[in-house]
Amino acid sequence: MEKSTSASRSILIQDVGILLFALAMLGASLVTGLTDKTLVYQNAALLLAMTLSALLTGLRARVAGTVVTALTILVFTVYKLYNRIAYAVPIEWTAYLWPVLLVMALGGVTMFVALFATIEGLNGVLNRRLDELTVMDPVTGLENLRSMVNSLKRYMALSERNGTSMGLMIVRLRYSDEIRKVLTRQQFSDLRHLLAAAVQNALRLEDRVFTIDENASLGIIYFSLESGAPIVKNRILTVVQKEDMLPTVEGQVLNVEVSVVYKQYDSAYGKDAMRFISDVEKEFAYEV
Repeated sequence: MEKSTSASRSILIQDVGILLFALAMLGASLVTGLTDKTLVYQNAALLLAMTLSALLTGLRARVAGTVVTALTILVFTVYKLYNRIAYAVPIEWTAYLWPVLLVMALGGVTMFVALFATIEGLNGVLNRRLDELTVMDPVTGLENLRSMVNSLKRYMALSERNGTSMGLMIVRLRYSDEIRKVLTRQQFSDLRHLLAAAVQNALRLEDRVFTIDENASLGIIYFSLESGAPIVKNRILTVVQKEDMLPTVEGQVLNVEVSVVYKQYDSAYGKDAMRFISDVEKEFAYEV
């Protein structure tokens, strides 16, 4: 009930804001169009200042919009008083309307935009929370890059403390851009799923497999001596070569090829998982 009341109040405030702005613009237009022609330039300038203030406020520059409105009222007041005192020019009754109209327009746009600013802030928080909580990729069923980074930090710390031999391996699909152009979205999703399953079947139970992007790339935290890493790599290349993962497209059978690079963990990395991942990715420059 409280949420419903709060939502209704927010919508009411937004409606009142747009109504105030509309009334202010209507009043300013009538004053500009119906008053003495000698005042047309003055009123046109005030109308333009009102529009500028509303535009700035609508673009989330509320301070700038407020400053424009305040300066407009100040300059207009000084101008009218100066003409009255120096030249005995009478102040027309419509001059008293302009400060009210300017403030109405500013207040209306501010009320209207405030609700959107609140919603955008809430959406930003929700998106960050979802990014933090989402660790499973729905296509492959594997944990994602965020989870890999967190896991890698823990395993690096354990390796440093217990002397466990471990390393990081990255599997990348060759010609992924070209393959995506040929396959439908569903076919490429099926390819990602089959590739992930094949790599998992080629590894031991203790090794961890992660999906790290939407181009079918995989990250593997393996536990073995450096001499065992080439064996793991060859096992992956063999199983991928044997698996039939792609459908026949226009009578042509497409082959899946992957590049595999790895690097053994060194105590010099400490717990810097991002530097470790970056150094492994640099190995692709030497992969033929």
